[in-house]
Amino acid sequence: MTAELYRFLPKILGYLTAAFSGISAVLIWTFPPAEGLRTLDPLALKNTMVALLLAFGTAALLATVLSPARKWLLPKIAIFALAGFSNSAALGPEVTVPFQWTTSAIATVCALGVEVLTIVAFVDSVQERNAQQSTPSWGETP
Repeated sequence: MTAELYRFLPKILGYLTAAFSGISAVLIWTFPPAEGLRTLDPLALKNTMVALLLAFGTAALLATVLSPARKWLLPKIAIFALAGFSNSAALGPEVTVPFQWTTSAIATVCALGVEVLTIVAFVDSVQERNAQQSTPSWGETP
């Protein structure tokens, strides 16, 4: 069951996450920086969030989604987590702009959903590998 779901569901959720991350980055970039920040530079915060969303939420995520489905599951888990965390960081009150809250929230949920699915696929592949190693061959007694 996991193998059937893992063929197409991560690609769908990954493309959705990348699209909504890109939309969030564009929305943050087009609006002026936040006013009234005393300890943080508003322009540096805005540029950092745009760079994080483009790097982890879009570029790294697309590279992960376009790679073979059942290979490199542990690095995929890390990249999906980074995509989710970068989108959730964009939900902060210092960064949020109109409509961007919605796109970042959707991207966060999609990224965490595909991360959980990848963890399940990884556990399933480990169990399959252990089952193959523990089966006796012809002539051996269990």
